Amino acid sequence: RSPPERLHDPSPAERGIRLAIAEAAEGHFSRRQMRLSPLPMGIVRIENLSNAITIRCSDRPGIQPGHVAEYPLPMVLQCGRFDIQINSADGSAEAAPSRPEEALKTLESATSFLGTGSLAGEGNLMAVLSGIPATTIDGLVRWWRNVIGVLQSASNSDEFFYQAAESLVSLVGLDLGAVFLFENLEWKTVALASGGKASSRPSTRVLRQVQDKKRTFWNRVDSGGDGRDSIALIDAFVASPILDRNGAVIGALYGHRDRSSTVGMPEITHLEALLVETLACGVAAGLARLKQEQVAVARKIQLEQFFTADLAGQLESKPELLDGRDVEVSVLFCDIRGFSRIAERIGTTQTMAWVGDVLSVLSDEIAATNGVLVDYVGDELMAMWGAPSAQPDHAILASRAARRLREAAPALNARWQHVIGAATDYGIGINTGIARVGNIGSTRKFKYGPLGSVVNLASRVRGATRYFRVSTIVTAATWRFFDHSFLARRLGVVKVLNIAEPVELFELDCDGQQGRAEVFARYGEALVAFETGSFSNSARILGDLLNDFPGDWPALVLLSRAVDAMVKEPSEPPMAWELPGK
Repeated sequence: RSPPERLHDPSPAERGIRLAIAEAAEGHFSRRQMRLSPLPMGIVRIENLSNAITIRCSDRPGIQPGHVAEYPLPMVLQCGRFDIQINSADGSAEAAPSRPEEALKTLESATSFLGTGSLAGEGNLMAVLSGIPATTIDGLVRWWRNVIGVLQSASNSDEFFYQAAESLVSLVGLDLGAVFLFENLEWKTVALASGGKASSRPSTRVLRQVQDKKRTFWNRVDSGGDGRDSIALIDAFVASPILDRNGAVIGALYGHRDRSSTVGMPEITHLEALLVETLACGVAAGLARLKQEQVAVARKIQLEQFFTADLAGQLESKPELLDGRDVEVSVLFCDIRGFSRIAERIGTTQTMAWVGDVLSVLSDEIAATNGVLVDYVGDELMAMWGAPSAQPDHAILASRAARRLREAAPALNARWQHVIGAATDYGIGINTGIARVGNIGSTRKFKYGPLGSVVNLASRVRGATRYFRVSTIVTAATWRFFDHSFLARRLGVVKVLNIAEPVELFELDCDGQQGRAEVFARYGEALVAFETGSFSNSARILGDLLNDFPGDWPALVLLSRAVDAMVKEPSEPPMAWELPGK
């Protein structure tokens, strides 16, 4: 077994010296690729020993598999991804061929984003077209119609990119059309279209030139190109940058003619290069439109998380409504009663399904009354009326929403009671006042809602429903907006946790049970008696009330307070009941 070859280390061979320049497993280079033989006058005989891979030779014709050519020094041979420079014996390379970039043709001015250039000095269109044959003008008009068609296809990015690539093939007459995007410091092929003949791949060397110079380039032959980009001879190519609105290169439109498929090897003309650049500008404009549409869709989805579809549409056209400002609003909190106890019993999977269904139904009712869904916190929902668009009846709307939330309970119970083993019940608190309303989230997460003491009190009022054992409580600030369509009773004055001033609370009747008006009226008499110090009279009224309507919890609470006052005999009536917790 012979020892392994060392790369770039000459070793004796049967007919000269063998030089290994690639690993044996290299797929772009044959095991026996070429034989070089020196001839007089600085000529080198090149034999292509491969049966599959062509040898390219700078600006000279390539050497097909099994063929032989004789070329003068110096020269650059290219095979697969390898460039091999051969100089004369003294190492001279003065006549080495120039890099392909030096021979590239380019348009006179750099590419610009559509709409950012100046029309000064362009001249009148009719004057420009005068003297051009009518058939040529007809062809240009048809070409422009196709360009407009590309722009109109921008509703779907995949279709849009393919239309652009296909236009290079069908409209400019190239064998290959391609759209590239420059992402994460790499060129990414997003669309390829072929006329059925093209066998070569695009050259990233050309793409680098386009990116560096922000110009449209073209050439007759991609001579000496990078074999990793172009695996066969290209007769002619053209590439134009795709720019964003800031003038940065975000992609490229590329096309070429394959030498194997053309007759007479026609060059890319100056006009064709102009047409490609025009199409690239159209692609840039289409991409900008796509980006705007994507931003608009994302913003609409974001807005519709909080607002109704109609209101989200208004906010898209008037985004200033989302700016922070002080405004009178009504804030509603609603949470599920017994949530922790039930969740512990039924497990996380059923808990998520149950809470998700409940909050979805309640959210729909908020939207039905044109409310803003501010947030979810566990099993709690927060909503608001009065902003961002003006709603003079915000307190009425919030209270109607509370009734709708209560009306949704029977259907929820029908779905879930046999699953969770309990009724789905919830408490609702509403408060009205001035709040600072705007984006209370962050730059990373949008959250539109109110900030201020009005919000804190609304949350405490929701908590008060547990101590009065009623479903819905509103503050006096909300109650003052009520009309005859709402039945409510004044529960009294309470002191809630972390709120300095006592607050007057009202129970809003949302269940519509028979006899509620009588209960509310008799309770009101007892409350007046209690607050004027007539504790025994208050206890008598409440006793009769509970005899006729047992189970009225606010009456039981007030009766307990009245009896306690009778025992302690305070010098002044205890006006505010201090709630024991949140």
